[in-house]
Amino acid sequence: MDIGTLIATGVTAAATVVLAIFAYVTIQAYKKQVQIGQDQVKVGQEQVRVAQEQVRIGQDQVKVSQEQAKIAQEQQFNQSRPILYPAGGLGNIIETSGGKPHVKWGNQLQEIDGLRNIGVGPALNIYGILFGLPLKSTPPVPPHERYVVWNYPALSPDKEGDKIALQLFTNLSSETTIGGYPLYVPDDADHIGIIARFTLTYHDVFNRKHASIYDYHAQYGWMCRGHFPNIEHDIRELDRQTLMTQQAEQYWIAAGKIAQP
Repeated sequence: MDIGTLIATGVTAAATVVLAIFAYVTIQAYKKQVQIGQDQVKVGQEQVRVAQEQVRIGQDQVKVSQEQAKIAQEQQFNQSRPILYPAGGLGNIIETSGGKPHVKWGNQLQEIDGLRNIGVGPALNIYGILFGLPLKSTPPVPPHERYVVWNYPALSPDKEGDKIALQLFTNLSSETTIGGYPLYVPDDADHIGIIARFTLTYHDVFNRKHASIYDYHAQYGWMCRGHFPNIEHDIRELDRQTLMTQQAEQYWIAAGKIAQP
């Protein structure tokens, strides 16, 4: 082998070595860049996780703040909540026949004792309705006769109002329910001796609507069935939803327009 061939062979070998070194260095550099990229992705993922955790913590703090505000508002409401109670009995509208006491229905100009506010806030927009027992039939039919307390004067806390002048109107069905209770006295074992149910609705200073329901026992007097805050409709609103009341209102509105000069 001549000198030229040896030189050429050496150059080729050296070039191969150089290329191999360059390829190795390039591969290592690429691997390093890949590793750096992967590390940056991990850092980014961790930053996203941290950000998500901060959002969750922020949401929890908002929930806590909302719950604290709700509790504070409820405390404020409770500090202004009225509770109405019938101050006396049913008086002259009770009579006894056949040895059994019952309510005299359908009489004009009847009065009963007034209401008392045993709560801590004023009671406004006071309405009430009194129904009795189902009609004696098979099966028993819910009663139709009623007495109504209409727009009773507002009551301050720990104050007793004047006697109630009972009225006969409204078109509410006795089967209407407030707080899950019908307006009349159910015919069941839990209401033995009960001769009337008195349902009261009223507003507080925040215009929240409340109800109190009492049953009148022939021997023991008033028995509370419950106090119900935040009811959806008061007695007046329920009456205005009936067809007959709506027709009557339309009649009076039309009559009023005719009477205007």
